[in-house]
Amino acid sequence: MKRLAVADEDRRSITDWFQTWGDRVGAVNFKAVRGMFTEDAIAFGSKVQMVTSREALERDQWRAIWPTIEDYFYDLSTLEVVVSPDRLMAMGASIFRSTGIHKDGSKFERIGRATVTLQRPSVGAPWVCNHSHVSLTPGTPAPSHGHRPEAM
Repeated sequence: MKRLAVADEDRRSITDWFQTWGDRVGAVNFKAVRGMFTEDAIAFGSKVQMVTSREALERDQWRAIWPTIEDYFYDLSTLEVVVSPDRLMAMGASIFRSTGIHKDGSKFERIGRATVTLQRPSVGAPWVCNHSHVSLTPGTPAPSHGHRPEAM
């Protein structure tokens, strides 16, 4: 069995979701990202083994990482998409790229991958993430020491 075909409209809307998410991570804009995730989102990450709320995800994962890195974006040429037959749930997986900062201020390439599960109440409605798993590519230095301000 192979994956189901994905409607162009769904591929575009999921691509747009990843583009927006990456832009907001890169801008350290926690407030703007909140609405892209369900209140009871389940997540895994480099700082959290598992959380089951958007509040914990922001507090324990996002705020520990986003201000410390630069140049964050999703390489959308790597985006893979799976959509349920009713088009109300989807999975997207993409490579991300960013710049990490060593303690001495030197910079390093910081590459990883993200997988999200998205849901929406009706076809054409905006996607909202109910699960994310963001991790670094094995061998990538984990700590980054930047201090960028949060967007207001």
